[in-house]
Amino acid sequence: MDIETLQRAYEREKAKRAHAESLLEDKSRELFLSYEALQKSHDEVTAAHEELVFKQKQLVQSEKMASLGIISAGVAHEINNPIGFVLSNVVTLGENVASFNSLCTRLKGVFEAANDEDQLRASVSELATFYAEEDFDFVVEDGEGLITETTDGIVRVRDIVAGLKSFARVDTDEKTVANINECIESTLKILDSQTKYACDVKCCFAELPEIMCFPGKLNQVFMNLIVNAVHAVEEDGVICVSTTQESDSVTITVSDNGKGIAPEHLEDLFTPFFTTKPVGEGTGLGLSISHGIIEEHGGTISVDSTVGEGTTFTVTLPA
Repeated sequence: MDIETLQRAYEREKAKRAHAESLLEDKSRELFLSYEALQKSHDEVTAAHEELVFKQKQLVQSEKMASLGIISAGVAHEINNPIGFVLSNVVTLGENVASFNSLCTRLKGVFEAANDEDQLRASVSELATFYAEEDFDFVVEDGEGLITETTDGIVRVRDIVAGLKSFARVDTDEKTVANINECIESTLKILDSQTKYACDVKCCFAELPEIMCFPGKLNQVFMNLIVNAVHAVEEDGVICVSTTQESDSVTITVSDNGKGIAPEHLEDLFTPFFTTKPVGEGTGLGLSISHGIIEEHGGTISVDSTVGEGTTFTVTLPA
């Protein structure tokens, strides 16, 4: 093979290599542009997801505050009742303390007159008269009841405030350890003003282990289910709240003997903004948000209802 032929072969190979390098460069540029577009799309999706999570938290908190707003009047009434008799008892105890101060003053006079028989007799007589006039036997007996009643009233207010604080708190991004029975009990304390005049609430709690959860969010679920049950029952209604434990799960049921839910509505119960209540009553978000909260915990929520007989909501959470 002569030099000219080798030269042409070399030129062809060189041209092929240049063409291949050009194609490779184009592909690299194309891949880089695709990567940039993909990265931009990823960033947009991430931002949209973060905004969605933020909006969801806002929605959950707004629904929680709306629920508190609905029951706030009842809660205020529940707080005013014990505050009223606590104030009355404190006033009475103040009057009793003033009487005891007077009694102590007269008793001091008896001690000071110990060396003068006539003065001592007069001081003892005055003390006895004052004791009888003020009816100290009743004052002492009544004082014990006043103190017990006042203590009960203050504890009642403390429990209501603690329940409100527990319910209204915003959960952190990390789960914490909590007892489901205690969550339900704190929710029932907040709802006492609604339940005690409308129905009879029966609780049957099994001994449960503490589980990892978002307690504030679960409180909202329990509130939604119990409030719905209160609205469903009529006079002499009964609501049963129970908990049980399986090997790897905790089950909560809220049952009522109310009017029940029509079969055509059961599939839509957990749909956002769906409600069977009259316009202006309810947002239609309670059960939808509850469904999302239970799914977030890796659990399930289901409903079984018969028109005219009642409804049962069943929540299952991983233990």
